[in-house]
Amino acid sequence: MSDPSEPEAEGRPTHRAALPDEPTEVDLRPKRGAEPALAREAEATETSSTQGDEAARAGSGITSATGMAFTRGGAASGVTTASPMILRSEEHARALALFRLVISAGLAAMVAVWLPERVSPGRWLATVVTGVTVTVTSWLLFELRDPERFDSRKLLFQGLCCVASILAVVFYVGIFSPTIIAMYIGIYFFGVGDSQGSGWAIFLSGALGYLALSVGAMTGLLRTDQAVMALYAPELPSMFAVTMVCQVLFVATFWMARRSRQATLAAFERLERATRQIKKREALLNEARAELDQERAAKQGRFTDQQVGKYAVGEIIGRGAMGEVYRGWEQGTDRPVAIKFLSAALTEDVSAVERFFREADIATRVESKHIVKVLDRGVAEGGSPFLVMELLEGADLAQILRETKRFGMAEAIDLVQQVGQALAAADESGIVHRDLKPQNLFRVQTAGRALWKVLDFGVSKVKDAAKDLTQGAAVGTPSYMSPEQARGAAVDHRADVFALGIVAYRVLTGKPAFTGPDSASTLYNVAHVQPARPSDLAKVGEDVERALALALAKETDRRFSSSMMFAAALTDAAKSRLDDRIRRDADALLETQPWGADVLQALKAENKRWRIGEAKPRNSQRPPG
Repeated sequence: MSDPSEPEAEGRPTHRAALPDEPTEVDLRPKRGAEPALAREAEATETSSTQGDEAARAGSGITSATGMAFTRGGAASGVTTASPMILRSEEHARALALFRLVISAGLAAMVAVWLPERVSPGRWLATVVTGVTVTVTSWLLFELRDPERFDSRKLLFQGLCCVASILAVVFYVGIFSPTIIAMYIGIYFFGVGDSQGSGWAIFLSGALGYLALSVGAMTGLLRTDQAVMALYAPELPSMFAVTMVCQVLFVATFWMARRSRQATLAAFERLERATRQIKKREALLNEARAELDQERAAKQGRFTDQQVGKYAVGEIIGRGAMGEVYRGWEQGTDRPVAIKFLSAALTEDVSAVERFFREADIATRVESKHIVKVLDRGVAEGGSPFLVMELLEGADLAQILRETKRFGMAEAIDLVQQVGQALAAADESGIVHRDLKPQNLFRVQTAGRALWKVLDFGVSKVKDAAKDLTQGAAVGTPSYMSPEQARGAAVDHRADVFALGIVAYRVLTGKPAFTGPDSASTLYNVAHVQPARPSDLAKVGEDVERALALALAKETDRRFSSSMMFAAALTDAAKSRLDDRIRRDADALLETQPWGADVLQALKAENKRWRIGEAKPRNSQRPPG
């Protein structure tokens, strides 16, 4: 698959006219002069990341973003995160190690309690409780050996059994003996676990249980002279001091465990943020490479300083694989125009000539101020076809995004509304653009207001046409294609809705929705992978995410049915006034195809579960329109 080549002006272009789009080979090698711009981009992103890290370190150790990512299993993040899986695997490994330790220590304790010749009243209690704990732990070691079957509730039950065993052995050996040290191990283990409730349960049961034994000894309810480490004449102040020291150490151990857990989560959050920033830079770099591949340095062309018809031809202001765009003037009026010539190598290609002149036919057929005007057409000496178009003064969206990175909400809505009007006019005339992208959206300033124009209808599709000039091939720019275009299937106006959704995603988040190291990877992502969650990349509301999700729906029947419907929904979403039906449709879509998910792999996994009887595949729900 190959990318269409777009005309780009030299240096910092201030004028632009449209060249017909056509497939060309994609060269991802960076061009000379690109490094400083990319360095500035990376520096700006690094500054943003550093400020975010400082804010995170100033907090309590764990932020709401991290909590969201973990509670949703990482789906909240634009980049699919492995943190929950890593932490769960780590806790499972710690639990198995604890089980083995408890079994070994429990068996040793059951033997040790019968070694002293002195008979203590707690011997049978310690033996029975420890035996139950060893049995439960052995069962759990077998039951939870598979990480998928790990259950924190069963782990808590085993922990409570351990607390009971420790207290029984402490009562047998001596309430104020060093045996209580084992309790600190259990408190710390559960304190650093994922379940805060389990940590509190073990801490409180252990601390209060030992406090009860200590109070019983201090009040004389429990005798200390019958234990293995007997105290025949204990002093009350000494027993009280030992009890308070143990309680303080219980609290300190639990506090240290929870702080360690929070520090771990905060570290994972910083790591994930750094990972997202790296992927974001990589995506921007891929986009920059694709754009830099289209730039050309020479301004002098084969028609410079010549006369074609009634037009004087000047310097080149844009160049693509299928032709060149020159600055020109109409003789007699000196009106500035843009003159587009078809490449000499394609003048004998009947299909290429038909595609070239198609743009003039479409411009005449569609009435919209948001579509570039074609003023004249003809054939120059030597047989090169040309189009005369209005000369636009301004910049295309691709150049603007290289300088501003992303738009504010109001500016983005204005863009979507104006482009939506152009696409709606084309749809009314039975035309599908099929290559909507930043290079084909041009902004001019009129009366102090931005006016967006759609360029390059050269690869457009005319509905019900007897002949399709692209002959069923997948045409367009890979990163701005619709899934049906990527598969080479039939397309309608909803393909342009999808492309407009990608443009809206790009201007709102500062990141392309679909990229890859090559065209094949990009096309796979377009057809099967959901983009990163917008709120992970920029400050956008949930309703805006819903509107973007429906515009970017993989299935056409779940997508907005028109560009104007999408523009209206995005306008309402910015005010958090999205229609309830659209909200339901978007939530249903995101439930089955969440942000950042590989839809194809998820579908395969779901079908596999269905075949073995674990679950039934979800039914698709239809979208608005």
